[in-house]
Amino acid sequence: MDIFVLKALVDELRPRLCGAVVSKVFQMSPDDLLLRLWRHQELRLLLSVQASEPRLHLTTARFRNPPQPPRFAALLRAHLTQVRLCDITVRPYDRVVSFCWAHPAASMPVLRLLHELQGQQANILLLDAHNVILGALKHVPAEGTRRGPVLPGQPYHPVPLPPHRCLVSDLTVAAVEQLFLQGTFDAVHLQRLVVGLSPVLATELVYRSQGEPYRCWELLQELRQHYEQGSLGLSICTTPEGTRYLSALPLTHCAGTIASFASAQDAVAALYGPYTGTTALAHLRHTVQKTVRRRLQKLRHKMNNLAQERHKLEGYLLYQRYGTLLVAQHVPRGATSVTVVDYYSPDQATVTIPLDSRLSLHDNAQAYFNKHRKTKYGLVKVQELLAQCAEEERYFESVEQQIAQAEDWETLDAVALELGLASSQPGAPYRGAVPTSAALPYRTFVLRDGSTVYCGKHNQGNDVLLRQITTPEDIWLHAYQQAGAHVVLKIRRGQEVPRQTLLQAAALAAFYSKGKDAASVAVMYTPAKYVRKFRGARPGQVQVSTYRTVAVAPHLPEGERSHGAPPSQTSDAAGSVSGRISKG
Repeated sequence: MDIFVLKALVDELRPRLCGAVVSKVFQMSPDDLLLRLWRHQELRLLLSVQASEPRLHLTTARFRNPPQPPRFAALLRAHLTQVRLCDITVRPYDRVVSFCWAHPAASMPVLRLLHELQGQQANILLLDAHNVILGALKHVPAEGTRRGPVLPGQPYHPVPLPPHRCLVSDLTVAAVEQLFLQGTFDAVHLQRLVVGLSPVLATELVYRSQGEPYRCWELLQELRQHYEQGSLGLSICTTPEGTRYLSALPLTHCAGTIASFASAQDAVAALYGPYTGTTALAHLRHTVQKTVRRRLQKLRHKMNNLAQERHKLEGYLLYQRYGTLLVAQHVPRGATSVTVVDYYSPDQATVTIPLDSRLSLHDNAQAYFNKHRKTKYGLVKVQELLAQCAEEERYFESVEQQIAQAEDWETLDAVALELGLASSQPGAPYRGAVPTSAALPYRTFVLRDGSTVYCGKHNQGNDVLLRQITTPEDIWLHAYQQAGAHVVLKIRRGQEVPRQTLLQAAALAAFYSKGKDAASVAVMYTPAKYVRKFRGARPGQVQVSTYRTVAVAPHLPEGERSHGAPPSQTSDAAGSVSGRISKG
């Protein structure tokens, strides 16, 4: 948000929000706060400090929130709940919005909530009546900053203005002409000179001025006049490529479609409404990915230790040979070693065998036999543990692939629940916007010949397909030996499956797999009666007794129709195939 968009929005929100009382404060992610306000109706004010898009606006989206509020959200709840909003102001020609609060019985503001929307330094701070910081969304130590520390108990200091930058109110014609004389009269240097200009607005000003610095200064002064009069209008320009920009000037340099808005809030909501859900979804994805990677790292560390233990035990397999060689020797008690001919060696080399001087030769031989038996038992257990860990690793790798390609809340929610990260548990990942209608855990495709194909969105969806949708006559498909979705081609009893229909279903299975970017993917297919869950199987894991394979190029079939999800989505399910598998 540049200074003009922010001013237009604050001017509109002031009469709408002043007098509202805080009913709840939520923190949906490390960068996003939601204030639930009540003034004749419930209003939801979103404050975001995301470095790429710091912003504030009213939203109608509803969120699932963490059961335990983070530190700053808990602080705001303690200080702002049932407190009245007195005023909203914006620092002149800057990107700092101040919310003033007072208790219903108080006549003077007692608290200020500052929302700094200054790019990488964006932050939200709560100040008392003496300008002392009570808390901040992001704590900033004094080291490496041009301002004072942003820590509780410290006095508040605004972000200082760099010497080479100026506010619009202080901008002179000479400063703009200096850019022209230096050969730097362009959008980049104009944005660096004037505080709070967005890149797209700076580009528009340079474009409209047609190389004349004075004309550029005049345009800024016209915007300044509207700024002070509170008469700024906002519009959204959509480029031919689909990129959308919000600006206080209609963007003529983009050669796009311009939509004007009578309401600044409507314009901001139109631009950032979809973005809010996207960023919250990205945060949830990151949270779940972090959990999976942490578990994978721990599992691989365990596998490394087991591999070292196996290598160590394999070195003890010679103990049976040592015991056998000792039986035929005659060595007095007290010897610490004996050198004998190794009859098991092809070249009949000699080998030196360590002895326990306290034991007889027979007892030393029995000790080696006992160690060999323990070694064999230990190797069996280590191999079992390694096999279990390898299965666990394949499962987590498949889940990791599923998370990376998921593009909807339902898929990530299902994965989080599967990993034990339910929203009712402390420390669970933050959840995003609640969907308006329940989404199915699988996709439905109708091919050109009328055949119906189902594709699981995630592991739970894969199990739902097998449990509720699939009949024994249906064709089950899955990418061979790699993570992918379960795909089911519905077959009527006695129906012949056309080769082209089977290839289209196989292409779907390849498309929704880890190998979707490959030129060709092997896909296994079999009647569903040969697919079953096995004891101890994780979600999405099945056992296949017989199957055939076909190589196809991953793609969505031409002319397909999708129900329940747009066909352009590429979210993947990451089920895995395990157990006894024989080629048929």
